[in-house]
Amino acid sequence: MNQQGPVRIPVQKAARPKVGSERGVFQMGTSKIKRVGVARWYWGDVYHWMLTLSWPNFFTLIGVSYLLTNLFFAAAFFAVPGSIANARPGYFPDALFFSIETLATVGYGYMNPGSTYGHLVASTEILFGMVQIAVVTGLLFARFSRPTSRILFSDVAVITPFNGVPTLMLRAGNERGNLILEASVRASLIRREMTQEGQLFTRFYDLELERETTGVFALTWTILHRIDESSPLWGKTQDDLLREAATLSVLLTGTDDTLNDFVHARQTYSADHIFYNHHFADIMSDKLEGNVRILDYSKFHDIYPDGSEGGNMPGAALAHPG
Repeated sequence: MNQQGPVRIPVQKAARPKVGSERGVFQMGTSKIKRVGVARWYWGDVYHWMLTLSWPNFFTLIGVSYLLTNLFFAAAFFAVPGSIANARPGYFPDALFFSIETLATVGYGYMNPGSTYGHLVASTEILFGMVQIAVVTGLLFARFSRPTSRILFSDVAVITPFNGVPTLMLRAGNERGNLILEASVRASLIRREMTQEGQLFTRFYDLELERETTGVFALTWTILHRIDESSPLWGKTQDDLLREAATLSVLLTGTDDTLNDFVHARQTYSADHIFYNHHFADIMSDKLEGNVRILDYSKFHDIYPDGSEGGNMPGAALAHPG
């Protein structure tokens, strides 16, 4: 057998299911689904929307809101002369800086409300500022306290013989130095089928896995599905999967032992990312120095054609499906 180099990943990597940048678009693998006919806006979604904003967009929104609030109240003070004592007449920056001091409840003392109208505007701004600070503080806490995982999925899945049976394999790895407790994984095959009535129908098939749960997920996990007569992949070729627009969807969940909270990660593979007659490179070595083993994440995504000698670590433990 000739030693061969690893098969490199396709140009377009597998993607985690997510809402696309375009409103109403859901991306799964290489497919995009656009929802139409739904309500354009619902006020109850504002909180969810602000939690899902990227950090740059979130701080930009906070900054713009802060600026507009101060400009609005500064204009209210500036519109009625005499509203601010000791402010220079007709000088808008004084009204703006007084608005900033009022919103922050600083009160330096040199400028102060100069009339009943000024007191009313200042009281309204203080109340609004207290609510605004409370909302921003709550949003920051909610965003920082959201449990997140660093679960790495292999960029491709492979189908290769395992104990004499064709087996679908993919990898998951915990990139953090913590533990995920009571971890469980589910995999589904999504494909389009023609019914007896001639209708094109999208079907979801839950795949039976060799091991669906593990008490502790610390390092890596090779997820296995035996392709036998009961499998929806039985007798299928890659051309069949491409024709049926098949997608493999994987969900891994568990409890983060540091946060003591539920975490999850998802991944999808289109037919282009399922490689027949290939196997993963081994990433776990046997003992090298003392009791130390090497787990090489640089080879996490590498695959080799079946029958080649490539992909073995020095002193490798070739089969470690956990």
